[in-house]
Amino acid sequence: MYGKKIAVVSMVVLGLCGCSSLTPEQQEQIKQETGAAIEQAGEVWNQAQTAIAEEMSKIDWAQDIFQPQTAEDKKLTIYFNDGTVAEDTNTFIENLQVSKWQKQTQLPEGLQEKVSFDLRQDATVQLGDTVSNTNYKIAKMTVYADGYVSLQILESMTKYMDIVIPKENFTAVYQVPEEVEQYLCALGQ
Repeated sequence: MYGKKIAVVSMVVLGLCGCSSLTPEQQEQIKQETGAAIEQAGEVWNQAQTAIAEEMSKIDWAQDIFQPQTAEDKKLTIYFNDGTVAEDTNTFIENLQVSKWQKQTQLPEGLQEKVSFDLRQDATVQLGDTVSNTNYKIAKMTVYADGYVSLQILESMTKYMDIVIPKENFTAVYQVPEEVEQYLCALGQ
Protein backbone atom coordinates (compact mmCIF):
# COMPACT_ATOMS: atom_id res chain seq x y z
CA MET A 1 0.00 0.00 0.00
CA TYR A 2 2.76 2.45 0.94
CA GLY A 3 4.77 1.46 -2.11
CA LYS A 4 1.81 2.48 -4.26
CA LYS A 5 1.53 5.81 -2.46
CA ILE A 6 5.24 6.50 -2.84
CA ALA A 7 4.96 5.65 -6.54
CA VAL A 8 2.03 8.06 -6.85
CA VAL A 9 4.05 10.78 -5.12
CA SER A 10 6.96 10.17 -7.48
CA MET A 11 4.73 10.26 -10.54
CA VAL A 12 3.03 13.44 -9.37
CA VAL A 13 6.33 15.20 -8.75
CA LEU A 14 7.57 14.16 -12.17
CA GLY A 15 4.29 15.24 -13.69
CA LEU A 16 4.41 18.64 -12.07
CA CYS A 17 7.97 19.13 -13.23
CA GLY A 18 7.26 18.35 -16.82
CA CYS A 19 3.61 19.02 -17.48
CA SER A 20 2.49 22.59 -17.67
CA SER A 21 -0.78 21.69 -19.39
CA LEU A 22 -2.58 21.01 -16.11
CA THR A 23 -5.19 23.50 -15.02
CA PRO A 24 -4.62 25.31 -11.71
CA GLU A 25 -7.45 23.22 -10.19
CA GLN A 26 -5.79 19.98 -11.32
CA GLN A 27 -2.43 21.13 -9.96
CA GLU A 28 -4.00 21.96 -6.59
CA GLN A 29 -5.75 18.58 -6.43
CA ILE A 30 -2.47 16.82 -7.19
CA LYS A 31 -0.69 18.84 -4.48
CA GLN A 32 -3.35 17.89 -1.92
CA GLU A 33 -3.22 14.20 -2.86
CA THR A 34 0.56 14.26 -2.81
CA GLY A 35 0.58 15.77 0.68
CA ALA A 36 -1.85 13.13 1.92
CA ALA A 37 0.27 10.32 0.42
CA ILE A 38 3.43 11.72 2.01
CA GLU A 39 1.70 11.93 5.41
CA GLN A 40 0.54 8.32 5.14
CA ALA A 41 3.97 7.15 4.03
CA GLY A 42 5.66 9.18 6.80
CA GLU A 43 6.06 6.33 9.29
CA VAL A 44 7.40 3.99 6.61
CA TRP A 45 9.83 6.72 5.53
CA ASN A 46 11.00 7.21 9.13
CA GLN A 47 11.50 3.47 9.55
CA ALA A 48 13.47 3.32 6.29
CA GLN A 49 15.68 6.23 7.42
CA THR A 50 16.40 4.47 10.72
CA ALA A 51 17.27 1.21 8.95
CA ILE A 52 19.54 3.05 6.51
CA ALA A 53 21.36 4.84 9.35
CA GLU A 54 21.90 1.51 11.14
CA GLU A 55 23.33 -0.13 8.03
CA MET A 56 25.50 2.87 7.17
CA SER A 57 27.00 2.85 10.68
CA LYS A 58 28.33 -0.65 9.98
CA ILE A 59 30.46 0.54 7.07
CA ASP A 60 34.14 0.84 7.88
CA TRP A 61 35.09 3.64 5.50
CA ALA A 62 38.78 3.44 6.42
CA GLN A 63 38.99 -0.26 5.52
CA ASP A 64 37.10 0.35 2.27
CA ILE A 65 39.16 3.34 1.17
CA PHE A 66 42.61 2.29 2.31
CA GLN A 67 42.81 -1.20 0.89
CA PRO A 68 46.24 -2.13 -0.46
CA GLN A 69 46.43 -1.05 -4.10
CA THR A 70 47.02 -3.51 -6.93
CA ALA A 71 47.51 -2.83 -10.62
CA GLU A 72 43.85 -3.76 -11.24
CA ASP A 73 42.51 -1.37 -8.60
CA LYS A 74 41.37 2.12 -9.33
CA LYS A 75 44.42 3.99 -8.14
CA LEU A 76 44.00 6.00 -4.95
CA THR A 77 46.20 9.09 -4.71
CA ILE A 78 46.73 11.17 -1.59
CA TYR A 79 47.08 14.95 -1.99
CA PHE A 80 47.92 17.75 0.41
CA ASN A 81 45.54 20.68 0.37
CA ASP A 82 47.98 22.62 -1.84
CA GLY A 83 47.50 20.00 -4.57
CA THR A 84 50.85 18.22 -4.24
CA VAL A 85 50.95 14.43 -4.01
CA ALA A 86 51.69 13.21 -0.48
CA GLU A 87 53.80 10.15 -1.33
CA ASP A 88 53.59 6.66 -2.76
CA THR A 89 50.07 5.42 -2.02
CA ASN A 90 51.03 1.92 -0.94
CA THR A 91 53.61 3.28 1.52
CA PHE A 92 51.04 5.74 2.81
CA ILE A 93 48.43 3.00 3.29
CA GLU A 94 50.93 0.72 5.01
CA ASN A 95 51.92 3.47 7.45
CA LEU A 96 48.29 4.17 8.33
CA GLN A 97 47.91 0.82 10.14
CA VAL A 98 44.18 0.95 9.44
CA SER A 99 43.55 -2.37 11.18
CA LYS A 100 44.39 -0.58 14.47
CA TRP A 101 41.93 2.28 13.96
CA GLN A 102 39.00 2.35 16.39
CA LYS A 103 35.74 3.69 15.02
CA GLN A 104 34.09 6.33 17.21
CA THR A 105 30.52 7.59 17.23
CA GLN A 106 31.57 11.24 17.04
CA LEU A 107 34.48 13.62 17.15
CA PRO A 108 35.05 15.10 20.64
CA GLU A 109 34.25 18.81 20.90
CA GLY A 110 36.98 21.40 20.55
CA LEU A 111 39.75 19.29 19.02
CA GLN A 112 42.34 21.22 17.04
CA GLU A 113 42.63 20.32 13.35
CA LYS A 114 46.25 19.51 12.54
CA VAL A 115 46.39 18.52 8.86
CA SER A 116 44.08 17.32 6.11
CA PHE A 117 44.46 15.34 2.92
CA ASP A 118 42.34 14.97 -0.20
CA LEU A 119 41.85 11.42 -1.37
CA ARG A 120 41.44 11.10 -5.11
CA GLN A 121 40.76 8.05 -7.25
CA ASP A 122 41.31 7.45 -10.94
CA ALA A 123 38.15 7.48 -12.99
CA THR A 124 36.91 4.31 -14.57
CA VAL A 125 38.56 3.65 -17.93
CA GLN A 126 36.03 4.32 -20.69
CA LEU A 127 35.45 2.17 -23.76
CA GLY A 128 38.31 2.69 -26.21
CA ASP A 129 40.68 4.13 -23.58
CA THR A 130 43.65 2.35 -22.10
CA VAL A 131 44.19 4.87 -19.29
CA SER A 132 42.00 7.40 -17.58
CA ASN A 133 43.54 10.84 -17.24
CA THR A 134 40.84 11.97 -14.84
CA ASN A 135 40.66 11.46 -11.12
CA TYR A 136 37.95 12.42 -8.69
CA LYS A 137 38.13 13.71 -5.16
CA ILE A 138 36.35 10.97 -3.22
CA ALA A 139 37.07 11.85 0.39
CA LYS A 140 38.76 14.24 2.75
CA MET A 141 40.80 12.93 5.66
CA THR A 142 41.35 15.34 8.56
CA VAL A 143 43.75 14.66 11.41
CA TYR A 144 42.95 16.18 14.82
CA ALA A 145 44.74 16.43 18.15
CA ASP A 146 44.61 13.47 20.54
CA GLY A 147 44.80 10.91 17.71
CA TYR A 148 41.45 11.47 16.00
CA VAL A 149 40.90 11.23 12.27
CA SER A 150 37.73 11.92 10.31
CA LEU A 151 36.95 10.63 6.84
CA GLN A 152 34.31 12.55 4.93
CA ILE A 153 33.05 10.91 1.76
CA LEU A 154 32.51 13.80 -0.61
CA GLU A 155 29.51 14.77 -2.66
CA SER A 156 31.18 13.69 -5.90
CA MET A 157 30.76 10.13 -4.62
CA THR A 158 27.38 10.52 -2.96
CA LYS A 159 25.62 12.74 -5.47
CA TYR A 160 21.85 12.38 -5.16
CA MET A 161 22.23 9.68 -2.48
CA ASP A 162 21.59 12.32 0.19
CA ILE A 163 17.97 12.39 -0.93
CA VAL A 164 17.58 9.02 0.78
CA ILE A 165 20.66 8.79 3.03
CA PRO A 166 21.40 11.72 5.35
CA LYS A 167 24.82 13.32 4.75
CA GLU A 168 26.07 12.64 8.26
CA ASN A 169 26.18 8.96 7.34
CA PHE A 170 29.07 9.70 4.97
CA THR A 171 31.45 10.85 7.71
CA ALA A 172 33.36 8.46 9.95
CA VAL A 173 35.49 9.26 12.99
CA TYR A 174 38.35 7.11 14.23
CA GLN A 175 40.84 7.14 17.04
CA VAL A 176 44.22 6.12 15.64
CA PRO A 177 47.50 5.02 17.24
CA GLU A 178 49.83 7.83 18.31
CA GLU A 179 52.45 6.83 15.73
CA VAL A 180 49.87 7.15 12.95
CA GLU A 181 48.90 10.65 14.12
CA GLN A 182 52.60 11.60 14.25
CA TYR A 183 53.22 10.12 10.78
CA LEU A 184 50.31 12.04 9.24
CA CYS A 185 51.24 15.29 10.96
CA ALA A 186 54.87 14.94 9.82
CA LEU A 187 53.67 14.54 6.23
CA GLY A 188 51.64 17.71 6.58
CA GLN A 189 54.61 19.84 7.71
